[in-house]
Amino acid sequence: MAMNAIDLSRPPVPTAAEKHLVKQYVLLPVLLTILQRDMDAIGQSSLRISLPHIQVIQRMMDSIKEDLIRVRQSLGRAGIRIYTEKKNANGVTCKFICRGYHETVALSREDTRSEVSRMANKYAGTPSSSAS
Repeated sequence: MAMNAIDLSRPPVPTAAEKHLVKQYVLLPVLLTILQRDMDAIGQSSLRISLPHIQVIQRMMDSIKEDLIRVRQSLGRAGIRIYTEKKNANGVTCKFICRGYHETVALSREDTRSEVSRMANKYAGTPSSSAS
């Protein structure tokens, strides 16, 4: 085979959309955890109108869970297998295989916080405060 010939036997690398799916797979559970903590804190507080707050958070969580199911199904259809997921004080790292390629999605703590905040605004139906 010539040096500059394209090897069609090698599968294409993961697309940006596929990497976005992996990112959602990692971030949606983080958002669920945060919302559950908030809901628990509101439930234990002495707020007089805590029930409406809890109901809003519960609706958000239900929607997130539905989306997480869709993301997992999409990952399966795309043939993406996640084999390592690490969350620590520095951020989140996820390693996956897509069409034979080993790839990594890594988000710093600040990126994770920003993405989760953006997602929370989306699920709450409020506009994002960032100018992106």
